[in-house]
Amino acid sequence: MRVRITICLILFTAGQAIAGDYQLNQNCLNAYDHILSLRFGKAEEILRSESKLNPDNRIVSYLENYAGFLEVIISEDKDNYQRFSARKNTLLKNLESGNPQSPWHLYTQAQLNLQHAFASMRFEEYSSAALEINKAYRLLVKNEKLYPDFKPNQVALGLMQVLIGSIPQNYQWVTRILSLQGTVEQGISNMQKVLNDPSTDRNYPFLKAETLFLLTFTTFNLSQDPEKTGFIDEHLSSEKNRGMIEKNPLLIYAKSVFLMHTGRNELALETLKSAPTSKDYYPFYYLQYLNGVARLNRLDKEAEVWFLRYVNNFKGNSFIKSAYQRLAWIALINGDEDGYKKYMQRVLLLGNTAIDGDKQALKEANTGKIPNTKLLKARLLSDGGYYAEAHSVLSSVTKTDLKDSNEITEYRYRLARNNHKWGKTALAKADYEQTIILGENQKCYYAANSALQLALIHETEGNADEARFYFEKCLSMDYDEYRTSISQKAKAGLLRLKSK
Repeated sequence: MRVRITICLILFTAGQAIAGDYQLNQNCLNAYDHILSLRFGKAEEILRSESKLNPDNRIVSYLENYAGFLEVIISEDKDNYQRFSARKNTLLKNLESGNPQSPWHLYTQAQLNLQHAFASMRFEEYSSAALEINKAYRLLVKNEKLYPDFKPNQVALGLMQVLIGSIPQNYQWVTRILSLQGTVEQGISNMQKVLNDPSTDRNYPFLKAETLFLLTFTTFNLSQDPEKTGFIDEHLSSEKNRGMIEKNPLLIYAKSVFLMHTGRNELALETLKSAPTSKDYYPFYYLQYLNGVARLNRLDKEAEVWFLRYVNNFKGNSFIKSAYQRLAWIALINGDEDGYKKYMQRVLLLGNTAIDGDKQALKEANTGKIPNTKLLKARLLSDGGYYAEAHSVLSSVTKTDLKDSNEITEYRYRLARNNHKWGKTALAKADYEQTIILGENQKCYYAANSALQLALIHETEGNADEARFYFEKCLSMDYDEYRTSISQKAKAGLLRLKSK
């Protein structure tokens, strides 16, 4: 999950206009469109031509860095990263020598620093990343004061507010020392305003795609405010945005993950099938992983092919452990316990644990405990929105099927989650309460997420005191799995209640 949040916080940066020697002319607009759609080769050709025609156009340096950044983040290739880092000072100096009276002057410098910060984080160079994030924030705040109506800066600053607001509690001292200000809800709201403003389409047409991508991930990963989720759903399903999404692998990625997250697995599969496949596009292997996830959610053995493609094609580390874990699950679901053990051995050996999904996969591998097959099937079906099928599996579970206290807690939790997503809220509430009683002192995440879900239900029903109680209960629990994500959502909920 974390990687999702990292990718979405760093991918987008540009805008448009002509401002002195920051000229986003038609050449640069076309190059930008190719970059955003991962057609880096075509973008490079255009930018090379533009450099000859307008050698003083600083936007060229900006877009060159942007393309290199996306390539590093998507590929996780160390050589790409080293080449990208080696060009930083040259490109930055070129931007710094641009027209200081342009709103693009400080903005492009801020975005270049932010891009390098997240590239550094991807390769675990956290000290340099922290310095670059701080620089980016200062530049954006200064630019906001100079040009308060400049929409690209508003989006970038909203992104920074989300980033600052999502810093874990034990690192909040950093924000106080550096005077970093922002919350998740504040950042999301500011980006929503830009997306809703009619002048954005008119003056910054592709800022719409950038902002929609950012909002999709920040909303469902960090907020879970029903109104904000509905806002994203409306834009992703809008017919007028269909063409924009279908030609852009990054928006295909965003939309399909959102649909899976909201239990619309079949629509997610349709979206993934619409992804462009031309050789003009830079390989985005994560879509193969998502194809596997969507098929596994309906217990389709064809998922195995997609996960194998992913682990064989992708040379980075993200979701490698998770992919092997899911290959192990496919084997287990199909009665092959030896196959399960074989793939879990690969979880131990390959990939890393930079993201929550890979951490959870490694934890399962380290325990050596084979999951309860019925509970696993119910989980996957429920994740895909196949609630009746998941209920049928859960109804078949007997006391003898549950081997220990953790499985008893998980069973109650799976009932709660399935009933909740199925719209059977009263049943879900009772099962969530029971899950908390059973699992409050266990290291698994079931009790904590049950408290979070109860808080969200009470918030939706207008019971602020009950919602606050369960948000705080969630934050008070001690557990190992998905802690960052669950805690961030609980903190965001408390902030929403405080503002009402």
